[in-house]
Amino acid sequence: MYSILYNMVTIEDFKYVLTLWNNYEIPSLIERNVNIDLDANKVIAIAGVRRSGKTHVMFQCINALLKRGVRNDNIFYVDFENERLIGLQATDLDRLLIAHRELFNPEGTIYIFLDEIQNVENWEKWVRKIYDTMKYRIIISGSSSKLLSREIATSLAGRNLTYVVYPFSFEEYVSAKKLRISNLDKYSIDKGIILKAIDEFLEYGSFPEIALASSVSRKLEVLSSYFDAIFFRDILRRYRIREVGELNVFLKIISSNYSSYFSSVKSLNYFSSLGMKISRITILNFLEYTKSVFLVGSLEQYEKSVRKRISRKPKTYIIDVGISRLFSDIDKGRALENAVYLELLRRKGPSDTINFLKLKSGKEVDFIFGGRTKELIQVSYDVSVTITRSRETGAIVEAAISLGLKHGTIITYDYEGTETVGGILIKYTPFWVWATPGIH
Repeated sequence: MYSILYNMVTIEDFKYVLTLWNNYEIPSLIERNVNIDLDANKVIAIAGVRRSGKTHVMFQCINALLKRGVRNDNIFYVDFENERLIGLQATDLDRLLIAHRELFNPEGTIYIFLDEIQNVENWEKWVRKIYDTMKYRIIISGSSSKLLSREIATSLAGRNLTYVVYPFSFEEYVSAKKLRISNLDKYSIDKGIILKAIDEFLEYGSFPEIALASSVSRKLEVLSSYFDAIFFRDILRRYRIREVGELNVFLKIISSNYSSYFSSVKSLNYFSSLGMKISRITILNFLEYTKSVFLVGSLEQYEKSVRKRISRKPKTYIIDVGISRLFSDIDKGRALENAVYLELLRRKGPSDTINFLKLKSGKEVDFIFGGRTKELIQVSYDVSVTITRSRETGAIVEAAISLGLKHGTIITYDYEGTETVGGILIKYTPFWVWATPGIH
């Protein structure tokens, strides 16, 4: 992948990096809702989009180890985006361990934190080799879905546990901003503050740095730098793409059309309208690249038949609506649906599935979620308009009857209530209530 850039990294280079780490003071951290099992005898993989907080979670783990009494010399962290380590290959990593032993002479189990590991070619075999010595506990992170794929599962043969870190959930968002959300009165000042927070959450997203930025100009400046890094480092360089202009246009298309059906034909037509020639295969490859770096997620239609499911057009969602804010105004309804999608991903258990449901009548339910027991979730920013309310409840009722369910949920901006329609109980829940279960 990076062989053309390869320069052998020496033991002295590694000693320099390790000495910097040993003298580094971890800043105070905002606790993330990611519970890493550090006692598991597994390689821990922390995956997620760039700047979502993976390094932060690693530091959270390091603090937990130090509180347990693990010696500082038995813990080390390496960031493979460090300029001294560019072009590093797996064969160099043995020198990393030698450098650590020469510097610190640790005793007992050593905890190794390897950040942005995808920058090291053939890292999987080296990690497995070191893991098999039983001397090391290994925690890796990366902004590549390779950490989730069958490829890593095959390389590590069941020796890994993977956690995905997303930008702040709304619960983490209000906690980071120190907002009070429990026991809010409908007309209280605090309630107004929370609704303002939702507005910002839906317009500028929830990357940790963005959430804490004080001005709109700063938020947009940082979001732009994130987009550039994803474009150049994570996709263009990683996949050696020659169609630079076409990729740039595609990323803007996919970032702006979140919470929507993806159609390669429509994308082809758009490129044609710009006078740009591109193949359908290239467009589909671009889509896979955006998914591989966690920029975009896709949702399949609910079908019992696998063949039918994969033949239907998927819906795509973006990892953070703030990215789309760079290219277009925010559609509050689609932004709310995107936020619900991301929250469902955070809540998804090993046996859970997330799909959208298209009914015979043509009506749709945004999400059908769960394992054996399914939950119907519709998202409607504003249900005050009769025709909108009728459409959303009608879809829930039809879906519930066809699936043998007795209730459904409609997530709104702020409306709360219940009603029974056609024998189906429908619960209207404000997003801020639904998305903060740990606070209520």
